[in-house]
Amino acid sequence: MRIEPRHERLARKSRVAHEVQRAHTLGPAPDPVCCIPCPDYKPSPGCHRDCPAAPQRLSSEGERSPVELRVAPLVFELKKLGVFHPCWSCEGHTNQAGQVRKIPRIWFYADSVVHIRALADAVNRLFTARRLSTHWQVVLTHSDADNPDTTFSLEPEPAAETSLSALQGDLRVMAEELARQFWLSCDALEQQAR
Repeated sequence: MRIEPRHERLARKSRVAHEVQRAHTLGPAPDPVCCIPCPDYKPSPGCHRDCPAAPQRLSSEGERSPVELRVAPLVFELKKLGVFHPCWSCEGHTNQAGQVRKIPRIWFYADSVVHIRALADAVNRLFTARRLSTHWQVVLTHSDADNPDTTFSLEPEPAAETSLSALQGDLRVMAEELARQFWLSCDALEQQAR
């Protein structure tokens, strides 16, 4: 079965191109990334995902509830893209038998489905290049019942039968490589919109 693209195709292409340009305008976010003002920020060497203060600075409750160490670099990089606003994360946890009890994931806000698509494409690029141990996805989720804002989650697919250490390795790979893939995906979307 084939489904034709929706009408007003040129207007939709124009909106995609506009959203890609908006991503380039908003990101990468300038230093300091974690919070403004950042008491730990020094112009040289600048802001970095492996800053020891990042787990506390990325959290709105930094002293009481910092971002977990293994997921903090990816939370930093998502925020640095300038179009995503992380709001909750988990580095993943095992039960007493060593089985994955809680998967690693990052919840975030986004204003544009074009940016979400570019993020999903970037993650797929990393999986296709065999840089990730399993397939990760961007899914629609929700946060608190009293929060009307839409939340998205970057997480491994539910059927992933991978160890926690492999999933946490994926967090590191994405922290190192996701930004580059995201901007490549944005450029590809812009080319398609021409």
